[in-house]
Amino acid sequence: MLDSRGRVAPSLRILTCMVPAAQRLHAALVSAFPAYTTALFAERGYPLDRSTVEVIETATAQLDLDLAEGLEQPFVEQRRTPLELFSLALGTLNQILEDADVAQSPDGRPGDPYGLVPGSSAALGDAVQAAHTQWGAAKAIALTHVDRTAPPRPAVVVLTADRVARQQLCEAAEQAGYQCHGARNPSAVASAVATDTVKLAFVDLAHRAAHDAVARLTAAGIPTTVFGAEIDDLTETGLRAAGVRSVVERDRLLSEPEASFPRIG
Repeated sequence: MLDSRGRVAPSLRILTCMVPAAQRLHAALVSAFPAYTTALFAERGYPLDRSTVEVIETATAQLDLDLAEGLEQPFVEQRRTPLELFSLALGTLNQILEDADVAQSPDGRPGDPYGLVPGSSAALGDAVQAAHTQWGAAKAIALTHVDRTAPPRPAVVVLTADRVARQQLCEAAEQAGYQCHGARNPSAVASAVATDTVKLAFVDLAHRAAHDAVARLTAAGIPTTVFGAEIDDLTETGLRAAGVRSVVERDRLLSEPEASFPRIG
């Protein structure tokens, strides 16, 4: 969507469970993305028609989602930096330039053939640089105080593309003393299982990888709850035969999510 000045107007998905420094960086990066890309395309004479704007809108929305999912995690569990996520979003613009027969940049590199990725947060403006610096300082302090001798907290893995469901389940899990792994694909589920800390799992039946995740989780002996908008008797019977501990409707699960987590610690 464009704002009144013809710029892409992002719809921010900043979560209240983010630390303030992460909230500021999220907002700054999502706001900077369309401004940076349109200015760069205009400066270099790259095509900047309606189709390009639509790709920028889509990339901005995906960056918003990826940053929300990444920055809501504790610092020690964040797998990619915010600038890496920004660079991945820029990578979606490469196809437009290739289709327009734009020559690759002599400064390009694998994954960034047109040299779109900024060298640092300073190239994205003062607001991003300040927010990035503050986030880096907050991360350094947090990691300094991590007790690496303490046993890891029991964890919960939640596989769903439904952000509301993931946020409510993770918040309830964390309030009960668990750490929460929000997963979007089977590899993220596998990575969580590999930590040997996952004690409970929740899988959204609407997710395209639901059955793969269920097979992986139940094979690992992890008590798994499957939820969905509507679950018929045949589906429930099949899931229980596959080793699922509980099958529940989404609305019922989210009406009292804390009931699903025995309190620990």
